Amino acid sequence: MKSGRMFALASVGAVVGVVVLCGAVLAGCAGLLAVFSPVNYFGCGTERPTGITAADLTGSYATADGGRLELFADSTLSASGLTNWESWDASEQDQDPPLSGPGTWSLNPADGPSHDILLAFTAPPGYGSSFGTSLNIAGSRAEPWLYQHLTDSDSCQLYRLDRV
Repeated sequence: MKSGRMFALASVGAVVGVVVLCGAVLAGCAGLLAVFSPVNYFGCGTERPTGITAADLTGSYATADGGRLELFADSTLSASGLTNWESWDASEQDQDPPLSGPGTWSLNPADGPSHDILLAFTAPPGYGSSFGTSLNIAGSRAEPWLYQHLTDSDSCQLYRLDRV
């Protein structure tokens, strides 16, 4: 009888050991997946500042590649040399020309379904007609910066416009 109990205890111990081992393997796989998968679970630090208004956004912005954007209080804009991120592809040699010229801008509601800022260019050189695009907002109300994802939003490759 004693050997039967010992066998039962050993069996329970074996089952618990297998369950613990399987849990450890699953946890390890999940950790590796989180680190090496193409999905970004940690974000890009690009959350829209709470309560930001159009007045907070007026001013001049510049990009690392020399582009400039001026957002005016009357909802007009002036731009020069902005990379057309809507058609950006690092592998393409034949990109659309840079966005330059006058236009208008508007701030979407925070709970809107789309990007934060809409830009409408009157007739950027090389486009033949008006052209619209969008940007998102990050930073703070006092120091906002604008951006657009160049690739999948999980990659955090941003076309960034910093206030100057």
